[in-house]
Amino acid sequence: MKNTFKVAIGALALTAAAAYAGQYPFPQNMKHPHGTTIEYADTDMIKEHYKLWKQAWYQASNGWVLAPEGTCSTVSEAIAYGMLISVYMDDQDVFKNLYKTWTGNSAGANGGMNWRIGCSGGTGTASDADFDAALALVMASKQWNDDSYLTAGKSLISWIATNDIASNKIKPGNQWNDGFNPSYATTANFQLFQDVAGGSWSSVISQAYTDLNGCQDSKTGLVPDWCDWNSHKPILTSAAVSNDIGFYDDAARTPWRMAWAYYWYGDTKAQAFNKKVVDWLIPSTHTASGVNSGYAYKSNSYEADMSVKRNFVSSTFSGGLGLATSSISSDEAKAYLGTVYRVLKEKKSCTSASGCGETVVGEKYYPATLNMLYLLLLTGNMPNLYNTTGFEKFTPDPTKAPSVSDIEGQQMASRDSTVGLSGFWNWGAYHDKLGIGTKMVPDSGSSPLYLKDGAIYAEASMEIGPEPEWTQEKADAGLLKYPSAGIAMSFLSNDKKGVDFTKLNIKSLRVTMKASGPIRMAILNEFTGEAGAEPGIYVPVSGDYVATTYDLTPCDMGFLGRDKSCSSPNPDSLINILSWVDQAKAPEGAQILKGVTGIKWEVKDAKGGIGELSIKAVEFLDASGNVVDPEKITGIKISDTPKTGIQAVAAPAAAKITVAGMNISVEGAKAGSNIAVFNMQGKLVASGKAIFGNAAVSVPSKGLYMVRVGNKLSKVSVK
Repeated sequence: MKNTFKVAIGALALTAAAAYAGQYPFPQNMKHPHGTTIEYADTDMIKEHYKLWKQAWYQASNGWVLAPEGTCSTVSEAIAYGMLISVYMDDQDVFKNLYKTWTGNSAGANGGMNWRIGCSGGTGTASDADFDAALALVMASKQWNDDSYLTAGKSLISWIATNDIASNKIKPGNQWNDGFNPSYATTANFQLFQDVAGGSWSSVISQAYTDLNGCQDSKTGLVPDWCDWNSHKPILTSAAVSNDIGFYDDAARTPWRMAWAYYWYGDTKAQAFNKKVVDWLIPSTHTASGVNSGYAYKSNSYEADMSVKRNFVSSTFSGGLGLATSSISSDEAKAYLGTVYRVLKEKKSCTSASGCGETVVGEKYYPATLNMLYLLLLTGNMPNLYNTTGFEKFTPDPTKAPSVSDIEGQQMASRDSTVGLSGFWNWGAYHDKLGIGTKMVPDSGSSPLYLKDGAIYAEASMEIGPEPEWTQEKADAGLLKYPSAGIAMSFLSNDKKGVDFTKLNIKSLRVTMKASGPIRMAILNEFTGEAGAEPGIYVPVSGDYVATTYDLTPCDMGFLGRDKSCSSPNPDSLINILSWVDQAKAPEGAQILKGVTGIKWEVKDAKGGIGELSIKAVEFLDASGNVVDPEKITGIKISDTPKTGIQAVAAPAAAKITVAGMNISVEGAKAGSNIAVFNMQGKLVASGKAIFGNAAVSVPSKGLYMVRVGNKLSKVSVK
């Protein structure tokens, strides 16, 4: 009897455990039907983020998620977010406890929760919390196979339709309606409500996009925290979290909401919203760690809020804005999305609510909670459990993550003055040896010049680890280690001595290259005191070679001041100093141009990143746009003994060589001589034969060329 009883008890325990286990345990690893899912995520890292989040913000004793940062209150938003997170982490104990708090503080029967309880409590609901709690209940019904959650979800949806929506417009809450909050336009939630409960949610969705589009800035795609119902202009309301008008903590969630709608439902209006954001975001910030934590609305436009409380990297903004790229299929957008994942991976919650942001390092409640939600959605761990049609199971594959790659071609010897690119020979690769995640091909101290298809290219593939979080204590103790990796070209063998560009009448720089990742080109010079503080600019990301011209006209600090006050036909190509550089100590552009020592290209990303580049040509131009002879800059002639292709500058050929337009003519050569024209990399661009001693060949563009007549070389300029 005893044995039989033990077996029965064991069977009962197994049955209970089976009923308790989720139908979709974490990680779900389900690729979204639309958009880009990160398929190489470290799910153990997400578990660790959840562990930290629970440790700091979840209070099991009263079923709270502590918010804001004190320990005396919670808000309905935090409870709803916690319900969502616990559903997808398959943590039913947490979910039940949070839902008990929700129902125990309801603003009405089966309704939304009062927006704040505890110290400084408040009555009335916050609509976005109601929307998320309803969605979480529907997901919970599928996760734990419990129809009571679905019934509760439907009841809440019905309550929302009556109390949080008015004439298809999204009210801020059931007790007020003083403006439109774009981040409350949770169109994925609304589509789910339509599928689950029917009604007129399609009309709510349509009106939401009317209001979103009315509030969206035409240049940046940003929206404000709060928007006037009639004019759709940014406003402050009684519910504003920030005392400033602009794209702040509320608005930061809007692109994430749109990404969610596109991920689950392929909502093209959500995609179009995010496309406007992406068109500004990528060229303006380059990577997710370049996103500022707030953009002020001033003089009818948005600009980065550079105040101390806003000029930093946070999950709230890097993830919220960055997720817009998940809706866009371009290679550039997909690469940017990889940097979003990297930032979210690196940013972590405080270990405790008490002292967070002061004595305890880490992110506070709001960014730490959004970090979890962003990570889950981005990595395929927030699928639509109510209807999984179109979601595909996958196994995370680390090999799909961006990584350093080998370089094809023959690597040249370092500091070989017989081998050059565009007439410049003194190239080198460098990277730190700090052991903090930096990897690079080629190795530090070697040459980045490679011979491929008869031409010389400067190439590198680089990865750097995250920069340390700055504190005065670490700075005083010398503990701040900053990663670096890049390639540099120096004009002279003594790279401490510079060249006076003003005497050479150099006005601009043209670089032909292709690049991926955050590659910053900087102007090396005698006068910038700190390595890494040189003026520069992020280069265009492109899968093919693109020629970009940069203005070197001196004005203010760097070359063209950060305010871009100097006139230029292409303001996006203006070279500037970095935001952290002390402008009072930075040399002025006019001074820098009197002592330029070279150029460097390096991967630059505060939270760590990967970049690759291939440089085809580097040309300095005068005021008329003509290429300045590199010999005038370096004072060095590359040897006339060619090792690869044509790099040499030799004595003039006996034949007469003239230029007319884009044509190079040869006269008086030995009959039957072979004619070959090479660019300054040694790439053959045209060829012919001197029949009866004369020949003419056409070249594709203006610039310097090497012309071989027989075995003699001459340099010519096509203007």
